[in-house]
Amino acid sequence: MIIKKLISKPGILNPMYGKIHSEKTKELIKSKKKKYISGVGIYTLNNNLIKSFYYAAEIASYLKILKVTVSKYLNNNLVYDNKYYFKINPV
Repeated sequence: MIIKKLISKPGILNPMYGKIHSEKTKELIKSKKKKYISGVGIYTLNNNLIKSFYYAAEIASYLKILKVTVSKYLNNNLVYDNKYYFKINPV
């Protein structure tokens, strides 16, 4: 069995060295990375949207908590801090 090794091209040998992605390309990359297509949001206990985000990590930054905490509450439909639900936004 032959194992192929990844060829690293550091610095000037890298084809992207010194180049910058366009805003259009950045948006395309960002959209491909999305786990939740319609985004995620913070909801009240009455299911009213408080704030919407593209990524769960943005909720973590907004509330100053860990990303794993957001994922845990989002995936298990748990109430966070007796105030909020984290939910996938409807399409």
